[in-house]
Amino acid sequence: MKIIDDLFDTQTISELNFSVDNHFKNNLCFDDQIMVTNSIIDCHGLYLSPSKYFPYSQKCWNVFCLKIKKYVVDFCAEYDVDPFDVVPFSCWSERSKELSPVYSEIIWDKPDYAYDYDGYVKKNFIRSVYKLYGSSGVIIDNNDIKLKQNSLIIYNGTDYKSTNIYPPKIGECNLIFDWYINVPFDVPDWILPTT
Repeated sequence: MKIIDDLFDTQTISELNFSVDNHFKNNLCFDDQIMVTNSIIDCHGLYLSPSKYFPYSQKCWNVFCLKIKKYVVDFCAEYDVDPFDVVPFSCWSERSKELSPVYSEIIWDKPDYAYDYDGYVKKNFIRSVYKLYGSSGVIIDNNDIKLKQNSLIIYNGTDYKSTNIYPPKIGECNLIFDWYINVPFDVPDWILPTT
């Protein structure tokens, strides 16, 4: 696992906060699983930004995606993974509402649901979790890893499961970006430039 502190400047943090708050107020649907998790979940950032493809119209999401990819690629390089094999899988956000969050009862015995999809993608996964605001951690294989605000944790999402990454405190927000190692090669659903 790798933790990086002080990831973004105050301007980018402010823009990300504004964007997530906006989404939380205006774009939630029933399929966002709000009734189950009190969180927001978005694949590929399609609702966190009005743009469907990178580069997004909101500068903060471009800055976010590229910076996260840089650190994920650096993490993978320690295991001799080619940077071109590091592919975005899904990007989403979790935030606890101004209600008691239903998080403690959501425990999966199977592999992390983000990778399940009935074998949709059979690859090795990397998970990155960015603490946009708040100071609680993430629970990885029953270990509570504390994250400061504006910090990022990257870890092997295939071997280590996030049995519960929903923010346990009201008003907390995590941005989760999952990646996979595209070996053997398949045409990816979406890609990001390396720089």
